[in-house]
Amino acid sequence: MKMNMTYFKNTLLEYRKLLIIGVQTIIIPLSYFLSFGLRFDFTIPPNQVENFLKTVPLLILMRLLFLYYFDLFSGWWRYVSTEDIVRITKAVLLSSIFFIAAVVFFFNLTSYPRSVLIVDTLIIFLFLCSIRLLARLFREGFKVRNNYTAKKNILIIGAGSAGVTILNEINKGTDFNPIGFVDDNPAKQGFKIRGIQVLGTCKDIPKLAALYNIDEVLIAIPSAPHKTMQEILRLCDNANIKYRSLPRIADILTGKTFFSQLRDVHPEELLGRPSISFRRESDRMALKKELTDRCIIVTGAGGSIGSEICRQIAGYSPKTIILYERSENDLYFIDIELRRKFPALNIISIIGDILNKNKLNDIFLQYAPDIVYHAAAYKHVPLMEKDPIEAVRNNVMGTKTLADICIEHGTKKVIFISTDKAVNPSSIMGTTKRMTEMLLQIYGAAATKFISVRFGNVIGSSGSVIPLFKRQIAEGGPITITHPETTRFLMTIPEAVQLVLLAGSMGNGGEIFLLDMGEPVKIVDLAKNLIELSGLIPYKDINIEFIGLRDGEKLHEELYWEGENIVDTATKKIRMLSNSRLNILQYKILLTKLEQALSTNPGYNSAIFELMKEMVPEATIGPPLKDADFFA
Repeated sequence: MKMNMTYFKNTLLEYRKLLIIGVQTIIIPLSYFLSFGLRFDFTIPPNQVENFLKTVPLLILMRLLFLYYFDLFSGWWRYVSTEDIVRITKAVLLSSIFFIAAVVFFFNLTSYPRSVLIVDTLIIFLFLCSIRLLARLFREGFKVRNNYTAKKNILIIGAGSAGVTILNEINKGTDFNPIGFVDDNPAKQGFKIRGIQVLGTCKDIPKLAALYNIDEVLIAIPSAPHKTMQEILRLCDNANIKYRSLPRIADILTGKTFFSQLRDVHPEELLGRPSISFRRESDRMALKKELTDRCIIVTGAGGSIGSEICRQIAGYSPKTIILYERSENDLYFIDIELRRKFPALNIISIIGDILNKNKLNDIFLQYAPDIVYHAAAYKHVPLMEKDPIEAVRNNVMGTKTLADICIEHGTKKVIFISTDKAVNPSSIMGTTKRMTEMLLQIYGAAATKFISVRFGNVIGSSGSVIPLFKRQIAEGGPITITHPETTRFLMTIPEAVQLVLLAGSMGNGGEIFLLDMGEPVKIVDLAKNLIELSGLIPYKDINIEFIGLRDGEKLHEELYWEGENIVDTATKKIRMLSNSRLNILQYKILLTKLEQALSTNPGYNSAIFELMKEMVPEATIGPPLKDADFFA
């Protein structure tokens, strides 16, 4: 049956032009005869039948000549447009005028009804338009029925001609379901274009993405300036939704385009190794035992890692999940997402800072959480180099505040998110993370179990290089890299979070867990792969420039250093560092001195710098600069 349909379609295509001529030739006398019938209430007198028979050959000739002249014997009827309607109008009017002249001057038909000419002109126009419209409706309806798949909800940015063009293409049959338009023009707000409403402005993209479960954004403003495009891409990244863009005509003609128009590149493709998934039944049962019916709080719940922790925890049916986040927007979006995906889950969203001891105390007093996943921290190396006092206060003292409250309220476990930058740290951020790892180890005698999880760069997170590289490719380059030899350990967000959850289930307190991440990846190779997977050529379509290492950055990262006691665990690819030979008493004394220094000295000074060096002797952070240099 399928082969017969294919043969039939191919035959129609082969003789399409003859078929078009034949159909229109039949329509001409049919329309003409119908005009006579309407004029005489379908009781046509013999003399008028004679007039019809005398004039119909000339009418057919006139109509066909003008249809041919206006190129109405070619073209695909499924793509009929206003241009076709205009050409049909011209062909019908001019052929009618010439036919009337011929009837008057050559046939001298005194009894010929003039109203027939007017009616016939209208009918033939409607017939010629209708057959094209029906062909298009049939074709598009047939295509949609035969290509039905699960639809992706999409948002079209730009309600102009480009946006309408995209909507037309979607309606011809794709796997997209257009939810609405977004346009910054106030006059277009609330209006419908071909049944699709303008839902808001560009700044509403994250809100609309969460509200309508948007899978992808199509950007249909090819003439938009780079600044506008950058803002739209930033909003899409913040909402964690994919995006593509219609290129400018000039870019198409020159062969130049940009990433968001091309195929999506998944983080796994850039990893440089197979993605690791902890899907053993024993792992699943351990996590179920750990998380089900528990009250769990996640700090930094709106970040890349924190939000993924929330998603994965939610799948194990905890009794309550508390989202604690300082960023209002980030908290709003993860709250909406979790409520949509897990409607039965008890979700408590709280805006707050980990330095706010009174607020944390109230939360723990009211909800008595069993487990804390501590993802809140300052993470950007260059920014922390400029403001080290905030790095110490937030990353170290914020964690101490949280730890003290957990002990006071009898929380069972605290899982702390660390980083490979804590190994032989060369930056303020890395040093504060190492200080925090040791801070949690001094609570070994407490009933609360403190566990640290250390891993490398998380590819695809909002703070990683991938979103930056994507934006740079979208702008036509160049991609900027610190050094040609820079390497990093890489892992995906799901990998990182699985490690965090499993570490929490395995830890007994005081351990530092890490993932065996394979060999480190050159960042320049990562950039080249991203360019190539985007369909472009490195150094030809997109250039790569080296800007030099920034303050506090390493050329190569490490997951552990010589002297750390590394042992295997029951879970493949996860290892554990323990027995760090930390002098707990000495570290407590230094911690107390640090607290006093922070309370008495508002700025980063030599006393705080010396204490940091004493607490982390292997750190290679530079001497303190003047305050003016830090805030320059």
